[in-house]
Amino acid sequence: MSVSRAKLYSFLRSVGLYEATEREGVVTIRFSSMDLEGAIGGVAEIVITGLVKGERVEVARVVIVKNGASEDVAPEVLGGWLNYIERYEHA
Repeated sequence: MSVSRAKLYSFLRSVGLYEATEREGVVTIRFSSMDLEGAIGGVAEIVITGLVKGERVEVARVVIVKNGASEDVAPEVLGGWLNYIERYEHA
């Protein structure tokens, strides 16, 4: 699963709910909120790791951290989110 790098960063800036860093071709996005904690239960954070491939970011790993325990989930769970960014965000 991949997304336009420019559209991804445009979306992240406009929404303001995500913390994103990029170092040596690796993008790390962190998201936590009270809504997420209510939906998942307890203190929760989603960490998305992607690899920069040209003008795109390929999602490599998605981790849900809940009450200190980590669980890997399939990157495909982000399909709808990435499609939304590709379709509606302007870079």
